[in-house]
Amino acid sequence: MKLHLHIGAHKTASTHLQWILRRNQARLDARGVACLGPNRLRRSDLKLPNLCVNYPAAERLIAPLVLALQQADSRGQRLVLSEENILGTTRADIVASGNRVYPDADGQVRRFLDLVGAGDTTLYLAVRNPLDFINSAYGQQIKGGNLIDFESYVAGFDPAALRWSDLVARLVACPAVVRLVMWRYEDYGQILPELLAHLLGNTPLSGVRLSSTPRQVGSSARAIEHARARLHANPALSPKIVIAEAEDKFPKSAQWPGPQHFTPDMLAKSMQTYQDDLMTLRSQDKVVFVQPHPCAESGL
Repeated sequence: MKLHLHIGAHKTASTHLQWILRRNQARLDARGVACLGPNRLRRSDLKLPNLCVNYPAAERLIAPLVLALQQADSRGQRLVLSEENILGTTRADIVASGNRVYPDADGQVRRFLDLVGAGDTTLYLAVRNPLDFINSAYGQQIKGGNLIDFESYVAGFDPAALRWSDLVARLVACPAVVRLVMWRYEDYGQILPELLAHLLGNTPLSGVRLSSTPRQVGSSARAIEHARARLHANPALSPKIVIAEAEDKFPKSAQWPGPQHFTPDMLAKSMQTYQDDLMTLRSQDKVVFVQPHPCAESGL
């Protein structure tokens, strides 16, 4: 079975890309592309099992998805899946450990590909400046109602030591992976049409509807402060509901920006290290790096 699997990473416009695929589902179906995203893989009969459970249980739970993939494959459809939670989650002990980002990602990907019987897989992975990534991943935890303080969130790893090249090396070592297509989150708007061409193959892209509207907006620093104050005054309240109400009251904007836990100097140094790290990947076997063409304009 040949599979095209978009695995994130988190906070790299994955939700936006998934929204585009879902919005164009009928067009893609008509053009021979079978797309499954979080709307099916998290909340329906095709829901993925916990990839850490024992194999007999996982095999039983994943059987409906395997059947759906086999049927689409037998019809000659291109199989495209998008689910960043195959890598892990943004929870502190899952998103990073020590100097390793997504420490269990390669094991999770191996188990998933083994369970669905994929033998020829192209992975699709977006990356971003590690400090920005951790700042945004922390914000995702806040948005979900886990109002942990930032110092506790990063206690188990060093954000400045995280390297995407380590993750890529572990992923391409998975036996079923024949190629990894990757790009920088910072370039997403410029390379989106080319990225869709990679993901969807020879499918004509005319008529595919794009959008520049962000699909996942984080919490403002003011909203987080407000939510914490309310929860301190009344611990019985639901943190998830409180933060949602705070976001409505103080939406992330120029007036109420998101929290930033790193200084401009730290971010600039991290960006240089990040760029140097990615340079080591551009000529590696199995890695295809999608980047803007000179003078490219935004594709959104």
